[in-house]
Amino acid sequence: MRRLEVALIGAGLIARLHVEAWIGAGASVRVYSDDGRAADLAHEFGVKAVGSLDEALDGADAVDICTPTNSHHEIAMAAIAAGAGVVCEKPLAASVAEAEEIVAAAERAGVRLYPAHDVRYGPAFARLHELVAAGRLGAGAVARFAVSGYHPRPWTGHMSARSGGILTDQMLHGVDLAYWIFGDVVRVHAYYQGEIAAPAPEGTVAVGTALLTHATGALSQIVSRWTATPHPPVRIAFHVSGTGGTVRHDSEWPQEVQVTGDAAGSIGRFGYVGELPFVSEIREFAQAFSGGPEPRLGPRDALAAVRITQAAAESAWTGRAVELPVEEAGLLSHRGQPA
Repeated sequence: MRRLEVALIGAGLIARLHVEAWIGAGASVRVYSDDGRAADLAHEFGVKAVGSLDEALDGADAVDICTPTNSHHEIAMAAIAAGAGVVCEKPLAASVAEAEEIVAAAERAGVRLYPAHDVRYGPAFARLHELVAAGRLGAGAVARFAVSGYHPRPWTGHMSARSGGILTDQMLHGVDLAYWIFGDVVRVHAYYQGEIAAPAPEGTVAVGTALLTHATGALSQIVSRWTATPHPPVRIAFHVSGTGGTVRHDSEWPQEVQVTGDAAGSIGRFGYVGELPFVSEIREFAQAFSGGPEPRLGPRDALAAVRITQAAAESAWTGRAVELPVEEAGLLSHRGQPA
């Protein structure tokens, strides 16, 4: 069987995680970055560095975009034009219009497009999705998702404060989980405090909060923080309640999910198991590009996340809630399958 040919664009921290995962999935990887770091990354992992985007795209089955957000649209459109599938780190694009253009182009060209929303692949979050999808938490769901992380380096992109900052970047993790688990979002009310512009200065502190009303009637609160110190570098937690019980998890705890109420009877607790989310994610993508089943993430998930986070930025900027018609909130069901 022919090896999957992957062009990895970018050479930063996320690119490092992705290249290792692609190699583990059996792919042949070539690396291109316009900042001069591709050669070092390629040498470290024993893969090939190339000198231009065109060279990277030539003959590639898939292109993995691990560059700053404001470059995603140009690279994705070039990859699609070359007939290559696309994997793109979050968010898919800097605006709803650009995201829509990428999704439409991929659909017209018949190429696969997968957003890299790695948090979906964490065992605790996948288990939460299973519980809710199976109806184990009952009705009347109220959820809180919290994401905290150190923001140690300024972005290489220069986006305005109005672009949303943390609301359109880090908050996407919580937004994607809420959308995946509870479905379409019809109303967004958001607020932020602290540094929002990019590039962010060293020691940046910011907090973004959004309340999502889902079409099902579920309510999700998303809280995102950039912290001034790197301890812990990333922390993700959730607390979800319904008429059937409560599920909660915090990545700072010993790695287990705690369940109470009716749902606890046959579930109880389960310890942390599995591999790094990046590894699970890339393996699913590699299998799909090689003719296997579709992964749990698709282009409509990417588009929904951008629409919701952009609505959060608009809400925070104007001080008003933003309504999202269902057909614009997302075109996938909450189980990640075509509607």
